[in-house]
Parts: sequence; structure tokens; C-alpha cells
Amino acid sequence: RSVLATEIIKGVMLPQFVILPLAVLLVWLALARGIQPLNQLEERIRQRKPDDLSPLDDRVVPLEVAPLVSSINDLLMRLKESIATQKRFLADAAHQLKTPLAGLRMQADLAQREGASEHELKQSLQHIGRASIRATHTVNQLLSLARAESGGSGLARQPCNLVTLVTEVIQDSLPRAMDRHIDLGYDGVGPQQAGVWVEGNRTLLKEMFRNLIDNAINYTPSSPSQPGVITARVLADRFSGVAVFQVEDTGPGIPVAERELVFQPFYRALGTDTDGSGLGLPIVLEIAHQHNATVTVEDAHPGRQPPGARFTVRFARTMPSLTRGEVA
Repeated sequence: RSVLATEIIKGVMLPQFVILPLAVLLVWLALARGIQPLNQLEERIRQRKPDDLSPLDDRVVPLEVAPLVSSINDLLMRLKESIATQKRFLADAAHQLKTPLAGLRMQADLAQREGASEHELKQSLQHIGRASIRATHTVNQLLSLARAESGGSGLARQPCNLVTLVTEVIQDSLPRAMDRHIDLGYDGVGPQQAGVWVEGNRTLLKEMFRNLIDNAINYTPSSPSQPGVITARVLADRFSGVAVFQVEDTGPGIPVAERELVFQPFYRALGTDTDGSGLGLPIVLEIAHQHNATVTVEDAHPGRQPPGARFTVRFARTMPSLTRGEVA
């Protein structure tokens, strides 16, 4: 029996020692042949230049990897569009800053020229002051837009009462409105109304409300005899859970053809001589997107001249009514 067992082991094991290495070799050759297209794809990606964001060729990759290559191509296209937008934004920002800085330099040269009278010197200083204010405003708007765009999931959020935030912004804007003889007021629900709480960033929400009110103040003509009127309001529907913030004015309004263009950075409505950077409404749109809200614009008084403008921010999700103690 021992001899028989030995012969059986020799007859079974010895062929395995020959078959197993041969099988491993065949499997290795098959795997190497199978992943060769992946190695070629990896080599092509490694040889690319840093600024090459063209799509990858998905015709020479295995069928199983084609969805992965398609996803990478989609990511490359979105990254290319994002970089192009940033480059265009930086170019526009540089152009916008170049204008007031050039004005500062020119007025400084005029103030330093020989034989300048005291009146001319005061005029140059006034121009320098206005140019510096414009440059400062543009820089602040650029920083606000960058802060809004860098929000997203990392945004610090907390329960915010829309009525409280809007009334605080109105109080801050009242001195400027009174200087321009504009009647700025609030007409909406109270802070205890259900449906006026949203989950969001307090700083960014106030920035959005402030830009809309400032935009209305800038474009609303007013005089002591005919004061302009700007009305801000917060409306809430406790059944649908939708909260709405509106700002309407008695200004010239926005033509239908320009209502989408005004939300593009640095776009200025034609036929207006109001100082501005063209960044207020893009900031509003970006902050609204960060808070799952939509922004629309329409005539405040259809059929009247001037028709005025009404900006509406609609928040899709609100929170149950809270008290200050619960927030704290």
C-alpha cells in the first residue's frame, strides 16, 4: 500500500509541478496583453503637458475602461471651461482696476504740474478721491465674489431669520438712501412669522441683500421734489415652505433682452452713467446658488413709465419657526 500511495502521489504531483508554472506563465502573458492598452493610456497621460486639457482618445482602450475614459474627458472639459472662465474673469478684473488706477496717476500728475491754481488742485484731488473710492469698491466686490464662489459644502451654515437680516441691511443703507433723497422702506412679514428661517451663511446672505439694495439705490433717479421709492420685503408661505425676498424700485427698469446679461461679471446696462463695477448682481446670483435659491428680475410696475425693476430671490427650503433662544 505504501508503494501504491507513492506511485499515486508521483503520478499526480509531478505533472502539477509542470502544469502550474506553465499556467502561471500563460495567465501572466494574458494579463500583460490585456492591460497593455491601459499602460499605453497611462504613458500618454504622463507625456501630456500641464496645459493640455484635450480629451483622451477612447477608441484604443478596452471596452470595459471606455466609461472611465469618458468620465475623465468630461472632467477635463469642465476643468477647461473653469480655467477659461477664471482667465476671462482675471482679464476683466485687471481691466476694471486699470481704469481707476490710470485716472489716479493722471490726476496726480496734473496736481503736480507747475502753475496749477488752487481750484485746479482741488479738482484733481476730488478726482483722485472718486477714483480711489471706485478702485476700493471694485476690489471689495472682487473679494466678495471670490468668497461666494469658494463656498459650497464647506460653508458655515446656521439658522438665519431673513426678516432680521433684511432689516439690518436696510438700517445700514438708510444714510446713503437719505443722501440721495430716496424713500427706502420695508413692507413684508414680521420676524416671528413662520417660514422666514433658512439654513445658510449669515454673512453671505446679508451681502446678497446689501448688493440688491445698493443696486436699486444706484439706479433709482431721485430728487427732493420727486423722491425715488425702494421697497424691500420678505414673504413666506408656511404651507409650501417657500420664502421670498424682493427689492423693487422706481428706476428705469431692465429691458427683457438684458435681464440675463446683467448677471454676468462686469456687464453694465447700456445707457446708464452710474458708477459701479458690474459685480453686484453676479455676487447675488452666486450666493443664491450656494443657498439653493433662484433669482429673477421683472418690471416692478408694468405699463408705467418708468417701469422700475423688481428682483426676487426665492428660497426653496425653509426651516420651522424658531425663537432666538432656540437659535442660541
